Amino acid sequence: MNRLKLLPFLLLILFACSTAKKTEKSYIAFTGATIIDGSGDAPIQNGVLLIQNGRVVAVGPKEKITIPENTTIQDVSGKTIIPGLINGHGHVGDVKGIQAGHYSKENILDNLAIYARYGITTVVSLGGDKKEAESFRVVNDTSFSKRARLYIAGEVISGNTPQEALAVLENNHKMGVDFMKIRVDDNLGTSPKMAEEVYQAVIKRSHELGYKIATHMYYLEDARKLLEAGTDMLAHSIRDVPVDESFIGLLKEKKVSYCATLTRELSTFVYEDTAAFFSDAFFLKEYNRETIQPLLDPAKQAQMRNSKSAQKNKQQLPIAMANLKTLSDQGIPIVFGTDSGMPARFMGYFEHLEMEMMAQAGLTPMQIILSATKNAAQYLGLKEVGTLSAFHWADFIILEADPLADIRNVRKMSQVYVAGEPVLSR
Repeated sequence: MNRLKLLPFLLLILFACSTAKKTEKSYIAFTGATIIDGSGDAPIQNGVLLIQNGRVVAVGPKEKITIPENTTIQDVSGKTIIPGLINGHGHVGDVKGIQAGHYSKENILDNLAIYARYGITTVVSLGGDKKEAESFRVVNDTSFSKRARLYIAGEVISGNTPQEALAVLENNHKMGVDFMKIRVDDNLGTSPKMAEEVYQAVIKRSHELGYKIATHMYYLEDARKLLEAGTDMLAHSIRDVPVDESFIGLLKEKKVSYCATLTRELSTFVYEDTAAFFSDAFFLKEYNRETIQPLLDPAKQAQMRNSKSAQKNKQQLPIAMANLKTLSDQGIPIVFGTDSGMPARFMGYFEHLEMEMMAQAGLTPMQIILSATKNAAQYLGLKEVGTLSAFHWADFIILEADPLADIRNVRKMSQVYVAGEPVLSR
């Protein structure tokens, strides 16, 4: 090609490079904080978190991090930085306040913003997801709009025959999902349970298509059979009996994670009276008196007190908590989740309540933080989140107090960041 003809192309390339250089964001360094990076390593004292263009560039003690010249310094001495929290079992898009039936793009955005304001920067929505959510999936969404990242499972797979269930699975696949989910539960004896031949076919096909599959279950024996069939995640607690050694061995053999969702059980009976958290300022910053008013109705509260299922769940919650402790002690990977985003399971707040209940069950603050960071990312296959490490997204929370002293200190949030951008208060 003639040199004169090449000139416009060269000028265009130079202009593009110049523009990219001008638009590239400068570095930001958060200095002086104690940093819990989500890896499980000891906290970094007097740490530096260096970010650029929404991603972590470096993290470590001040003496080991070189801060570039064009860096904005934010001194956060005396504070603690942790990774943004991952809810490995939530729901997004259908609930407004405590009422279901509001599924829309606008409500998806609203729900994700609520989660983010509570420090939940990634949500795995395990069921009930419709086509409106597809554009918000992490794989499709690059807007970084200061809200939680979203993974979806589509419709919870059901069917009386393998053919019926596989038809639901194929619809999910065509829509575009990140996970598959089945439900193997008889609702305390009130409804049919998915047959083994059905869930075996669904698990097999899910794996053929490259999907991890999460399972809603209740009973120990069902969980055992589901592990044998190849499920990738037990998405609720075993609540009927204590787990046994053979089951623990099977979990280890299959390398399957366990998601307790203790607040799911709590939500089934806690409104039999006025819930203590209704007076918590941390709750009220998102949920007002008008929202919770139906749950204060004496008739509704009496109905819950007289509900056999509610009282059965209340009775078996201690079993769920004991099983969580046993499995954690045995080295089973615990993935954080709540089943929030369903009616009266308050998204954002219930995640903090879940952490408190996990501590009551006997887990340490570090174990709880790992369940909501590294473990969730690793065992659910979530990329570039979960730990504060180079090239990962800069999703993190600045805390006013040490969460290792008391997990409730995670509520003392100074600021939440998603992709290096501050999440605005309501």
